[in-house]
Amino acid sequence: MKTFQWLVLSAFMMGMAAPASAGVTDPEVLIYRVPGVLDNGGVATVFHCTNFSGANERIRFVSRNNGGGLTTNVAPTIAHLQTITVSTRDTVAYEEDLGLATGVLVQGTTAIAATSINVICTAMTIDASTTVPIGVALRAIRFSPVPGSQE
Repeated sequence: MKTFQWLVLSAFMMGMAAPASAGVTDPEVLIYRVPGVLDNGGVATVFHCTNFSGANERIRFVSRNNGGGLTTNVAPTIAHLQTITVSTRDTVAYEEDLGLATGVLVQGTTAIAATSINVICTAMTIDASTTVPIGVALRAIRFSPVPGSQE
């Protein structure tokens, strides 16, 4: 009987163990899709993403034009609690960590995937030539939400 109790207790304790941290080698999951991505030479679309997973993560940005054609597919690594700024072209208002170099993009879309759902992102289109970010926020549609959260 003691052996059976020990096995049950062991199985219970293993089930209570903390989940393994996510990391750059984990499979990617779609976390956002952002419609209305624009880059016309004077206006750029800027994305800010922060990782709060507790581990380094890979974030993938896949942009497409309004006909569905692929314009960029990049996947930088982001550290825990790091915020990265990614844009379709260089802007004066932000110091970008990565440029997507999409070229002219009108009514495009960008899918953002990551190796953890514990990443949050925002998106906006701004005048790329001004020091103050003048523009509009884009509605990023969230997929795979963090349990108990609301965006």
